Amino acid sequence: MHRPTTPAASAPTLALAVAACALGSLQPVHAETTELEEVTVEASSQSQSIESELPMGTALSGETLRTLPGSAGDPIKGLQALPGMYFTDDSEGEPAVRGSSPDDNVIEIDHLPVGYLFHVGGIISVFNANLVESFQVYPSAYGPEFAGATGAAIDVRLRDPKSDRLQGSVDISILQAGGLIEGPLAPGHSFYLAGRMSYLDLLVGGQLDKEDGIEFTEFPKYTDYQGKYVWHTGPDSVLRLQITGATDEYELFVYDDAEDIATEPLLAGRHYDKETFHQQGVTWENTFNNGMTLLSAFAHHRDSGEAQMGDAGLSDYSVDGLTAKSHLTIPLNEAHDLKLGLQARRLKADVTLAFNDPGCTEFEPDCSISGAERLNITEQVKLNTLHAFVKDSWYLNDKLTVFPSLVLQSDDLLDKQYVDPRFSLEYSHTDDLIFTAGTGVYRSMPGYFEINEVFGNPDLDYVESLHGVVGVQRFFDKGLEIKTELYYKDTDKLITADDDTRYANNGEGTAYGLDTLVRKTFSDKLSGWMSLSLSQADRRHKVSGNTFDFSHDQPVNMSLVANYKISPKWTAGAKLWVHSGSPYTPVLGATESAQTPGLFDPIYGKINSERHSLYHRLDLRFDRVVKRASGRTMSTYFEINNLLGTKNISGFDYNADYSERTDIEQLPRLISLGFKADF
Repeated sequence: MHRPTTPAASAPTLALAVAACALGSLQPVHAETTELEEVTVEASSQSQSIESELPMGTALSGETLRTLPGSAGDPIKGLQALPGMYFTDDSEGEPAVRGSSPDDNVIEIDHLPVGYLFHVGGIISVFNANLVESFQVYPSAYGPEFAGATGAAIDVRLRDPKSDRLQGSVDISILQAGGLIEGPLAPGHSFYLAGRMSYLDLLVGGQLDKEDGIEFTEFPKYTDYQGKYVWHTGPDSVLRLQITGATDEYELFVYDDAEDIATEPLLAGRHYDKETFHQQGVTWENTFNNGMTLLSAFAHHRDSGEAQMGDAGLSDYSVDGLTAKSHLTIPLNEAHDLKLGLQARRLKADVTLAFNDPGCTEFEPDCSISGAERLNITEQVKLNTLHAFVKDSWYLNDKLTVFPSLVLQSDDLLDKQYVDPRFSLEYSHTDDLIFTAGTGVYRSMPGYFEINEVFGNPDLDYVESLHGVVGVQRFFDKGLEIKTELYYKDTDKLITADDDTRYANNGEGTAYGLDTLVRKTFSDKLSGWMSLSLSQADRRHKVSGNTFDFSHDQPVNMSLVANYKISPKWTAGAKLWVHSGSPYTPVLGATESAQTPGLFDPIYGKINSERHSLYHRLDLRFDRVVKRASGRTMSTYFEINNLLGTKNISGFDYNADYSERTDIEQLPRLISLGFKADF
């Protein structure tokens, strides 16, 4: 990386655990990053954050992602088409990345934490697609700006408001309707407000009858909103006030004769889930004459949820949080830029939980709720965390830059403190050939259930992971670009079940692989890319010695994307997604339960020793854009998801004695429509 010569410019599931696990917000979520081996997805922007210029990365335009087939116009759903991103079901929003689970990722929006990223478990993100300026995905071995995670870091940036005139847009699709208004308030001042709501519950909610023993009493629905006020307080100083929030809710009733609960009769009854988050924040960015930059941020957020899962249990929680952070970059001399970071978070949660908890993890196949012990708590939990780092950008010469750093993270709930090293480098052999490498130690705090005195073990340690990666990026003529990375990840102290303490740090795992992205701008009309991941990820129980494939292990994962501009008004696109079938644990038979008459206990084979068949899905999309004489546009899109009607399997439902099973199929052939108009 060449040293910069001028300062940067300023500018519905039936699982109670899903609802209760939102208490994962009791774990620290940390700051934006700048260093090694990210995938950058960006749109044209009016704003320019002092920390948004990344030293390396693969750029895909936001407009391209908004028209990505199978995404319903949502740029963040573009994660599915990038290398190293693993999904076991079409409904998943957040990926498993390089041997880590989706819950191991850390997510920030405009430098600040966020409650959750996707509605209805993953169908669409909680942000207006027209506001997503860029997002960076750091699969592993990233810099010290992120802490508290052993998986990927996902950094989403929402653009600044337009300031030329007062304007807006409306969006209508099969799923939702939304609106956006933005514009200037005065010289140097601008704003936007956006909101969306789903309406399928209004269209079909009263027409749904009992089917297979399940009846919706409230069809899944959601809302979200974003707002931003930008004040350019000086030539190199920007103050931003921002708000964001979302709500998701559904309710259904499961009757005793429902086939889906034949093996779990406690799931009969009312199922209800409502979760919300609201966040208010301010960021202040300054660039000084000597090249020093300062980013400061402060935010308040409130997350809450209520859930019931038949007779298996219920939960009710609310979390209030305050976050304060500051990043200071100091140019020491021609060879060194020093960056200092500090973030403090304070969380207070009120929790009521009462349900049958089997206390199982990924290392145990038997997670029966009906035979589990009933546990209850009502408590208030307080957590204070600290994240600090120091990083040196050392420009050894015009070709080689190294980034040594140290990260401190601590908490007062488990009373843990860690100082971990991280290191990365970038070597620009030529302007067209760049080599990268990085390594570091990463840690994540166990989840709330796992450290609770009743449900878990408060003596658990942090999960820790050692990352290593080397990469090369090559630019060719005529718009061809290839980026490939070879990585290795070793994870220790994974959480396992324990007969005496409920949970223990007796698991470990490894992951290694090769991620490649080939992108080509073929012509003014044709463009596209290919992502290919070849990998292996496994788990090992250190006490039993049992070794098995990670539940998200997919040795081959490939996406092909192509877009063709038919005419000035029409564009067609296609996406082919193929990956290895996900592993699962076979059921070999069953015996009648000694504890609960009428129930059967399954006999499991080796964990994750079998795989579902090859996953493949073809999506098509057609966009029509009409520009009016005023310069404003009207656009429509038409998508066909899973054009071939492939029956991809994500799991099985069993009858009461496990003698028969039926496939759980993923997304069928589905048509979606959308309309947008600017005004």
